[in-house]
Amino acid sequence: MTDKTPMIQSATASPDKIIPTLTEAQIARIAAYGRVRRVQRGEVLVEAGMPTARFFVVAAGQIEIVRLSGATEELIAIYGPGMFTGKVTLLTGRRGLAQIRAGEAGEVIEVDREHLLTLVQTDSEFGG
Repeated sequence: MTDKTPMIQSATASPDKIIPTLTEAQIARIAAYGRVRRVQRGEVLVEAGMPTARFFVVAAGQIEIVRLSGATEELIAIYGPGMFTGKVTLLTGRRGLAQIRAGEAGEVIEVDREHLLTLVQTDSEFGG
């Protein structure tokens, strides 16, 4: 991860909450285990409450993490280039609590569980 960890953009996150951002070299290594996918604004990548079967790295554009409650939704976070969805949920097989969708048109690198497991087992930087 880089030393340039940007602030998470969120209506609910405290100003000191940060998430890591991958370097270009790290993104390239992850891309070798997944596929680059174009996404359109509003496209749902993962539904809330569904098992998370994929890991996403934002290559271009933005993805939004949204908590749904009945007819209302709460924007939890916006992830930009180099940011990624939680690998822990994917690796444990737990259901996601929020919806993941494209906040704007762009590209994500989509990696399934099997390939992510291979990556973390064979690349010491990601396995830590």
